[in-house]
Amino acid sequence: MKSIMRIRPRACIAGLVLCLCGTAFAQSVGADGFPNRAIRLTVPYAAGGGTDLVMRAIAPGMSEVLGQPVVVENKPGGGTINATLSVVQSAPDGYNLLAVGAPIYLNTALGIKTPYDPLKDLVPVSLLVNNPGLLLVGPTSPAKTVKDLVEINKAQKGGLNYATAGVGSIGHLAMELLKSRLGIEMQHIPYKGSAPALADLMGGQVPLAIDAMIPSGVQVKAGKVRALAVLSNERSALLPDVPTLAEAGYAGMSVGGTFGLMLPAKTSPAIVGKIHAAMLKAISEPATRKRLDEMGYQVIANTPEQFGEYLRDQITTWTKIVKDNNIKVD
Repeated sequence: MKSIMRIRPRACIAGLVLCLCGTAFAQSVGADGFPNRAIRLTVPYAAGGGTDLVMRAIAPGMSEVLGQPVVVENKPGGGTINATLSVVQSAPDGYNLLAVGAPIYLNTALGIKTPYDPLKDLVPVSLLVNNPGLLLVGPTSPAKTVKDLVEINKAQKGGLNYATAGVGSIGHLAMELLKSRLGIEMQHIPYKGSAPALADLMGGQVPLAIDAMIPSGVQVKAGKVRALAVLSNERSALLPDVPTLAEAGYAGMSVGGTFGLMLPAKTSPAIVGKIHAAMLKAISEPATRKRLDEMGYQVIANTPEQFGEYLRDQITTWTKIVKDNNIKVD
């Protein structure tokens, strides 16, 4: 199976400095006069969620660079499909940005029918941040390391139970991938969201879970759950003492709730380049970086080409996991 694409935040940002000359050239071809009015940034979730907070963190800086307001508009509901379709159907003139999360590739991998093709009807701007996954156990678990967990699991007939936010969630798919990496069996206990899954993990009703750094990192810092590994290529600034899976002695994997920016297909490369340059300037501001780091996000800020490659890789990887494990969503 093709491995998940490696996300290297520092390397991406450093490399982007070399891209700015090319971006500046792109701006001179067909982007003259853009923008001359407000830009709408559609978030397919309610205000106050992770995607919303990230977009509102960078919108002011983008507005400053572009000289026009970047207005965040929340359009929750429909499993992100309604909001995504509204941007897909908008004019490819750069005035309708879309915030995307894991559903942009998971819907395809899970066989969910959407009235658009994310690889054909949208054009990538950048993968902004990663909300890395954590391998978690309850506070009274005897497992202190991943190796401990593997040994405990092998001693349990049928394997341990694990909790996730639901069937087809990124945590569910990640655990199926992790099981193959660790060579073990486990039993899935799906919940209706992260909150009840974490509550039962803290209460000892279920022995382990995979959940994202946000919100579970706070529970780790409070000692209510224990993190055995971060599912990322590098440690998290929020939990610097938690090793990566590779450091724990197993093949590394990078899984998390990633957020990015996309535009309608056929948006000119010049306009994509101008928006990308504004995003890069905004997310690189020290105050913004500090805010995102403290929340637990890993800043990626890669190129449109890298984001496009990442999306294709995620669809390929998770489609295979779904097929191999016969995962079906209602």
